[in-house]
Amino acid sequence: MAACLICGGVVGLLLAAVGTRRGARPSRRRVLIVVWGTVVQAALAGAFAVLGPGAQMRPCGAAGEGGGVWQTARTVVNAPVSGAALLFAAGEGGEMFHCAANGTTAVVLDDGFARAGTMYGTVFLTDQRAETQSPRMRRLSEHEARHSDQWALGSLLAGPAAFPALYAADELVFPGAYNHFERAAGLEDGGYDPPPDSPPVAGRLAILSVGVLVGYILAVSPTRRRRPPRAPVRPEPEPEQAPKPEPEPEQAPASVPAPR
Repeated sequence: MAACLICGGVVGLLLAAVGTRRGARPSRRRVLIVVWGTVVQAALAGAFAVLGPGAQMRPCGAAGEGGGVWQTARTVVNAPVSGAALLFAAGEGGEMFHCAANGTTAVVLDDGFARAGTMYGTVFLTDQRAETQSPRMRRLSEHEARHSDQWALGSLLAGPAAFPALYAADELVFPGAYNHFERAAGLEDGGYDPPPDSPPVAGRLAILSVGVLVGYILAVSPTRRRRPPRAPVRPEPEPEQAPKPEPEPEQAPASVPAPR
C-alpha cells in the first residue's frame, strides 16, 4: 500500500485498496514495477537530501515569506523529482543556491530547461544570472514556487508523473501564456505578457472536439443500453427424410426345357 501511494498517489492507493478488497491479486510484473519505482524514488530522495544542503543560502524572496507546514510537506513530496534535477545539475556543474524565503533551490546552468527556466519539484533550473535580491528575481522565484506547489499536489493525487503529464497536455492546446498552470502561477511574475482573452485556434478546436465527443456519447450510449439484445438466430433443423427402400435383387429367369 505504501509503494502504491508513493508511485500513484491517492489514486494509486485507492485502486490498490479496492483490488485487495475484491480479492484480486496483482501480477508479479506489476508488483515488481511498483516496488522498483519506490526504490528509485527513495534513492533520488536520498540524493536530494545529500546535495540540497550544499547549496548557498540566498534571500530570493521578501523577508517573512514562505515557511510553514505546507512548505515542509511540499519539499518531502517533491524530493524524488528534486533529487533527479540536482543530480543532473551536479553533472553539468551548475551553481546552486537555496531560496531562504520559499524553500526552493535554484541552479544556474546552460541547458536542461525550457524558456527562462523550468521547475522540477522544488529545484529551478535556469540560466538567469541576475542578482537574486532584485525584484525581478524575487517575483520569478515566487512564480516557480507556485509551480512547486502544483508538482506536490499532482504527486499527492496521482504520483510524480501526474503534473508533467497534465502540464504537457495543457501546453499542447493552450501554449505559453494560455497555459492554465502558468496562469495559476502568475503570468507577470513568470515574465509572460498577458495574452488576448480568446484562446488559440488549437485550444478552441480541442474544446470543440471534446464537446462533440461528449455529446455523441450522451446521445448514443443510452440508446444502446435500452436496446434489447438480439436473440441468436439458430438454424432450423432439416426435416428427416424417410429411408429409401432398398431395391430387390433380380431373380434369374427359369430355364425352359428344349423340345425333343
